Parts: sequence; C-alpha cells; structure tokens
Amino acid sequence: MQIYTFLFASELDGVLLPNGTRTAAAGCLERTWQLLERLKAANYPVVYIADHHLSLARESQGLFKLPEPEYWICNLGTEIHDSTGKPEEGWARAMGTPFDKKLLLDALRGNPNVTLRADEEQGPHKFSFDYSGPVDDTVRTWISTRASQVVSEKIRFIDSVEESSGLTSFDLLPAAAGKSQALGHLAEKLGLPRTRVFFSGGGEGSLDILTSGVCGTLVGNADAVQGRARELAETVESARITLSRDYYGDGVIEGLRAYDLIS
Repeated sequence: MQIYTFLFASELDGVLLPNGTRTAAAGCLERTWQLLERLKAANYPVVYIADHHLSLARESQGLFKLPEPEYWICNLGTEIHDSTGKPEEGWARAMGTPFDKKLLLDALRGNPNVTLRADEEQGPHKFSFDYSGPVDDTVRTWISTRASQVVSEKIRFIDSVEESSGLTSFDLLPAAAGKSQALGHLAEKLGLPRTRVFFSGGGEGSLDILTSGVCGTLVGNADAVQGRARELAETVESARITLSRDYYGDGVIEGLRAYDLIS
C-alpha cells in the first residue's frame, strides 16, 4: 500500500495558470511546471481544481502544458475524476441521482428574471442560471423552495454577482457537494489528514477550502480577497492560511515553502 507524505491541490485558473489580470513574473510558468514535475517525481498526489467541467479544464491544462494530475475536482466540487477522466466511484455515489434539468427549469420558469446558462456551464449535479433582478433572502427562499420540490436529494446553492454583467449567478448543487468536501474525500481516500493537505487558491471561491484545516495559501494576485482571508485566519479556529506576495505559481511555491513542504 502506498503511503503518501502530503497531497498537493490547487485551483487552476488564476493560480497555476497565469491567466488573470495581473502580469506574471518572467519565468513563472516554467517554475510552476518544474514544481509540478518535482512533486510528481516524488510521488506526491497532485490535484487540479476547476469550477467548470473536465473537458474545459483539460483544454486549459493543455494550452499551458501543465503535467497531468492524479485527480481532477471539477464543476464546483460535484465531480472527481482520475487522470484518465474516470469518475471517482465513491464521490459519484455521494452526489446521488443526477439533476433533471428540465424539471428544474420548469420549476423556475415562472420568474422572468431567470435565464439558464449555457450547456457547457452545467453538469450532472450542477444546475446554473443567471438572475437579472435584485437578489435578497426572499428570492433565495423562493429559488430553494421551488427547486427542492423537484429534486429528491437535499440541495444547496451558491450565488455571486458577475462583475462584467451585474447579473447574479446561481449554481444549484447537492448538499454534500463542494470543493472543500471533494478535497476532503480524496484526502480520506489516500489516508491523509487535512493537516497533510496543501491547497493554493486564488479567489473568494477558495475560502471554504482555506478555512477547512488544510495548509492553505492565497496567491498574491488574489489581492481582492486577501483582507477577507486575513480576517478568517484570525477568527476561524481551523483556518491555516498564508498570504503569498508572489503571483500565480510563484505564490504557490512561496506557500509551500512557508509550510516547509519544499526547500
């Protein structure tokens, strides 16, 4: 049986991939590639995390020529795939029955503010749509109540405002889903406590994992949420967060060194 020292996990976009609004330092991508190859050569499990579906994540990985990971966590933590693209059976069972998108759309169709997002932004256990009107707790309760009437499993949703359009994006997921939950499932599968899991994130969507007890790092180009991360590090007992100064992969390397995981 393989005994692992630690698990390396990271968001792709804006973290391992220097595709954000900030300019990466010269040689950043090459240093990121060398880091990942070094981790794989040492037989540390490598996990890439993406909010979107596997094929789009792989397209980005190929574009930047990053090494293949052992696992992928995709679609906001509703899917785990191995390096061949095969779904992880235990996590697939935990997600339950795939959503019936037609029933969900019919349940919400009475509200003219609801617009279904494109097919490539959906998933078997992820139902995504935009809401064009003001969003408050009354709207959230209406959405939750209507959706719960046609989905047999318990559900939850994530909502966030899209800066470019001003629309509120909603993602309906199984209650058991999430990037932090999926990473915890993999750590348990590999026999590792969260204290032996390293995670690097690059935005507000990373905060759940960063406060879950892992060795967490927020890269320097995520300056918009560094204040919130600093606050959580001080108030959430399980949070272990370092705030890197460097951008993208250089910030990941800085975080690994802060935890003495690499020299």
